[in-house]
Amino acid sequence: MKQLKIAALSAATLMLSTTALAGDDGFSPDEAFKTMLKLEGTWTGEAQVVPVGQVREDAAISTTTVSFKNIGNSSVMQTFAAGTPAEMVSMYHQNGKEELIHTHYCAIGNQPSMTFSSTGEEGVIDFQFTKGTNMDVHADPHAHNSYMKIIDEDTYQTRTENWGGGQVTSYRYTTMKRVK
Repeated sequence: MKQLKIAALSAATLMLSTTALAGDDGFSPDEAFKTMLKLEGTWTGEAQVVPVGQVREDAAISTTTVSFKNIGNSSVMQTFAAGTPAEMVSMYHQNGKEELIHTHYCAIGNQPSMTFSSTGEEGVIDFQFTKGTNMDVHADPHAHNSYMKIIDEDTYQTRTENWGGGQVTSYRYTTMKRVK
């Protein structure tokens, strides 16, 4: 009887741990990078900037275009507003298979850097602020955290936290479609 209880307890523990693992559909840093390599091309969509304290439904919608380019299969370059005075570039690269880094070269002249953080959510590539150059994180405006959700091979959504004065000032949302 004691062996039966131990076997039943072992089986229950195994089932619970398997269920917990099956529920974790989030990317590893390496999987997130491999997914980003598949974004190569041009994307168009809608953007909204929502100041803190306002609701998204009241925010103006503008059109936006971005492009992704793979650089030697070791980094991904994302370009915003190409050819305009507001042109910006974000670079994504790995530091080994366990770290994915995002550096944003902003039109306002600073360079916030973020590191991938797994959310456990399927299709989500989330970056959390780690440091910045040409900026005081407690005072200067900058992109602070960046969240991307892959909907399917031709659609993704983003949410970027814009900071100033050491706190969130607005959120920028986009829904982007691949140009074929």
